Amino acid sequence: MLLTLVLIACGASEPTPVAEAPAAPEAPAAPVAPETTAAVAAPEGWSAFGSAFTADDVIPAAQLLKDSASFAGKTVRVEGRVADVCSKKGCWMVLTSPEGGQEMMRVTMKDHAWGLPLDCTGQAIQLEGEVVAKAVDPETVEHYKSEARKPELTPEAQATAGTTYELVASGARLKPVSPG
Repeated sequence: MLLTLVLIACGASEPTPVAEAPAAPEAPAAPVAPETTAAVAAPEGWSAFGSAFTADDVIPAAQLLKDSASFAGKTVRVEGRVADVCSKKGCWMVLTSPEGGQEMMRVTMKDHAWGLPLDCTGQAIQLEGEVVAKAVDPETVEHYKSEARKPELTPEAQATAGTTYELVASGARLKPVSPG
């Protein structure tokens, strides 16, 4: 059942029946990026997604990734780098520290209410959300791998004792990183 919900949420649902055409044609809507909101402000150089941040203190991703269990059940604001992002809707990403390294964490967007740009891999990111412990489900892991650009970056593969930690993000800020 969990796999069905994940598949539906990420766009693998069954086709929707086509409704009859409306009596009068509607004017085309202006393109809108559903993941951005004018009400969400971001500092210069950053793009905002989801809800505005409420936490002032920012912890480095390396700290969160090294001791995820101590943050379980807490809302945190973390800064790191995007290692991978869902190739279909941007509805999940993999967080790593800016320096890289072995530690990584799955980040899902709360209620699938927003997504990140599909081309944001490598960018600096700040996220705010709740850290949750999750049982590793092989079907869900395979689903994530099927949507990944880099399936070798699967945080659940690092799980010990069948538990992994995930950040359920309510908001994010992205900033391109200069090469070099």
